[in-house]
Amino acid sequence: MKHKIKFIGAVLVLAVAIPGYADTARILEKSVKQSIDTRQETQKQQKAWEARKIELTARYGQLLSENEALIHAFNQLSGEELKQQKLNQSLAQEKLESIRIQEEMLPFLRAVQARLELLVKNDTSFLGKERTTRLAKLSHVMDDIDVSIAEKFRKVMETLFIEAEYGNTIEVYQDKIQIGANEVQGNIFRLGRISNFFLSLDKKSAAVFNVRQNQWEMLDDKYIPGLAGGVEMAAKRRPVELIDLPLGSLAKK
Repeated sequence: MKHKIKFIGAVLVLAVAIPGYADTARILEKSVKQSIDTRQETQKQQKAWEARKIELTARYGQLLSENEALIHAFNQLSGEELKQQKLNQSLAQEKLESIRIQEEMLPFLRAVQARLELLVKNDTSFLGKERTTRLAKLSHVMDDIDVSIAEKFRKVMETLFIEAEYGNTIEVYQDKIQIGANEVQGNIFRLGRISNFFLSLDKKSAAVFNVRQNQWEMLDDKYIPGLAGGVEMAAKRRPVELIDLPLGSLAKK
């Protein structure tokens, strides 16, 4: 600004000293002033642009960082999407396999159910009410369309397991049997699935169930002591030991 004042002052001195120079000096002064103003404006704009450049550079760097983060997130999501696609394909395959198993499983379970019913029908006579009731409940489950295949499988296997266990256990329970025209109360001794024996409460008569004839038959009195021992063992009132009992017929004709 000082240089500008000095320059204008010099121009005025020349304008006074030289005749006719006043107009030229004013023109020159105006031109110089415009030049200085233009330069100052240019400097202001340059500073403004420098500040804007710094701002834009910082913003550009920030956008680059955000872009890198977004690319990383995109790659992660793409990987997760691929995993989900594979999982969906696996689940769809499992669903098809499950449908196939269900379609094959139901006839199998029906066949096992039929064999269980035939077994109980042709088996030795013991726990008749309990076993037929269990089979009736199983039949209800098998016929219910709202029951899943898994539950039907569980119920069939449960019934099968119980029936299988009868072959490995002995038990005694009280019941009435029909011998001829007489109905007698006593203890029924179940020897696995091999045979069922009967001992009257007064221990004076014994019988064995004939599977082929589907009826009770009287036993010789010589078997009463052994049968009494079997009843005591089944009731856990006596240690297990060998006893002499007739097996009778094991199956129906």
